[in-house]
Parts: sequence; C-alpha cells; structure tokens
Amino acid sequence: MSFFRILILAAVAAVAAAAARECMNQPCNPCTPKISNNTVIEPVPGLRATVEIIADYGTCPVTYRGYQWQVKWGDGVESFKNISSIAPEQAQHTYFNPGKYTVQVGYCAVPFFCCESCTYLSKTIEVLN
Repeated sequence: MSFFRILILAAVAAVAAAAARECMNQPCNPCTPKISNNTVIEPVPGLRATVEIIADYGTCPVTYRGYQWQVKWGDGVESFKNISSIAPEQAQHTYFNPGKYTVQVGYCAVPFFCCESCTYLSKTIEVLN
C-alpha cells in the first residue's frame, strides 16, 4: 500500500474517531414528534405506493428545528429527508413486483447526527399491477 493511501486512511480514521467522541460527549435527549393517525399509506395502481406523513410537534417545542422523516417501503428501499420544521410530507415509490409490503414511516427529531428520537407508524399494503 502506498504512503499516500495510508495517509488518507489515517485521516479518515481520525475524523471518524473525532465524530464518535463528539457523540459520546453530548447528551442525547431530544424531544419526540408524533405522527398523526391521519397519515396516509396506500397502494396506487401501477406497482406504486404513496405516503402522506402528517406530523405533530409531540413533545417538541414549536421553535425546535432539526427533523427527519423516513420511509421503509418494505422491499429494502428507504427514503428520507432532513427538514428544519414540522410540515406535511409526501413520498412515492415504485415496486418491481406486485405483492404485500409492510411500509414503515418514521418522523424524528435530530438535534445532531448521532442522536435521534422517532415515532413510527406502519401498515401492510397490497401492491397490484
């Protein structure tokens, strides 16, 4: 292995170690947003599904900033989006095959990259051609 590659690997390891120390030194006690029961998870004709996530502040103050919503589509594919404030969000997905899939939606408070507090909702849907 060349000296240059060893130098790059050492730099990457140093950055990872610093990030881990930062996570260990900060308390992880974020608030938790809530997913509304009005959230929609449903199949759409043509091997597709749609999710309309409706969130509430839950234990988060209205002034809190730093959220992420997540969707696990049940076929190994995941979608996520970092956002600054609570708002309705929508996502669509196309499947390769018809069938039953359990779709899981998460809405998280993420004060920093190694700390999150989430609420989850899941539903099994049948996707048709």
